[in-house]
Amino acid sequence: MATRADVARLAGVSESTVSYALSGKRPISEGTRQRVQEAVDQLNYHPNFAAHILAGGKTKTIALLFPENKFGIPPITLEYVSGAAKTAHNRGYHMILIPSEDITFDEIAGYKESGLLGGVILMEIRLDDERVDYLQKLQVPYVLIGRTRESEKLTFVDRDFEEVAKISLDYLKKIGHKKIAVLSQMRKVHGSELGVDSRYFNSIVHYAKKLRLNLCELRTENTSTEGRNSFILMREKHRDVTAVLALPDLATMGFMAAASEFDCRIPEELSVLAVNMPQNQIELTWPHLTTVEVPAFAMGVQAMHKLIDTMEGKELAQKNELFVGELQIRGTTASPKVRS
Repeated sequence: MATRADVARLAGVSESTVSYALSGKRPISEGTRQRVQEAVDQLNYHPNFAAHILAGGKTKTIALLFPENKFGIPPITLEYVSGAAKTAHNRGYHMILIPSEDITFDEIAGYKESGLLGGVILMEIRLDDERVDYLQKLQVPYVLIGRTRESEKLTFVDRDFEEVAKISLDYLKKIGHKKIAVLSQMRKVHGSELGVDSRYFNSIVHYAKKLRLNLCELRTENTSTEGRNSFILMREKHRDVTAVLALPDLATMGFMAAASEFDCRIPEELSVLAVNMPQNQIELTWPHLTTVEVPAFAMGVQAMHKLIDTMEGKELAQKNELFVGELQIRGTTASPKVRS
C-alpha cells in the first residue's frame, strides 16, 4: 500500500506539500498540486482521513443523500450522482452515497460530531422538507439539488421548470397538437409534495392555459410497468390525445414499449416528447425520443462546486442556479394526422 512518503518522492515534493495539496490547508501552485494529484492517481494512494482529522485537519468527506425506492435508483438520478462524484474527486474530496430513506437525523448528527462529515448534498427535495431545517440547525454545510417552497435563502441547483414547459408546449403547438396528455409522477412522498414533480406539472398547466391547449393528466409511479398501464388508460379514456409530454424517465420507457406492443405508430399516430430523460435511455427507444434535454450531470457538478466552496469558506458568485436544456427533435414527434 502506497504511503504519503511514496507520493512525495514520485511528485518530487516534501511530505508536508503532499498534505497541503490534499487538504487545501495552505495555498500551493497549480503545477505542484497537479504533480501531487498525478502521483496519487498513479500509486492509487488513499490518505488516512481519520488520522488527518485527529491531527486537526478538516474532513474531506461529503455525503450525497439520494432517492431510492423499492424499484431501485432511477437512471436520471445516476447522472446527478456522477457529476457530483467526479467533481468531488477532482477537488480532492471523497463522496459517500447514502439512500435518503436509510439515514436518520441522529446518524447525521453523529457523523458531524465525530468530524467524519464535512457537508451534505440533498436530493429529492420536498416543498416542505424537515431535513433542510435539520441541517440548518445542525450547522452542516449543504446544497440542494431541487428546492423547497421557500428557497430564496438556500443554496441550490434546480431546473427552470417554467422555461422547460414553455419550450415543450410551444413546439408541440407549433407542429399542430391541441390535445396533450401529461405523463406525470406521483407527487407525494411520506405525505409531502416533491418539489420537482409539483413544479413541473404546475408550470405545464399554467403555460398550457396561456396557449389554450387541452391537457389531461396520466399520473403514475416511475416504473416501466406503470408507464405501460398509463398507455392503456390513455387509449381507453383519452383517444383524442395526439401528443404526450412525458416527465418520469422509467415510466416513459414503459409507455413507449406499450405503444409498440399495441401497434400505436409513433410519431404517425402519437407524438412523445420527454423532458427528464438521460442520454443513455434516449438511445434505447425506437424511434429515438424527442427531448428537452436535462443537464443532470452539469447540475451535479455545480452542486458539488457550491458545496466545496462553502466548506472552504469561499464566497459564492451564485447561490442559486437554474438549468434548462435544449430541445432536441428526434424521431418521436410530428404533426398530427387526421384519424378515421
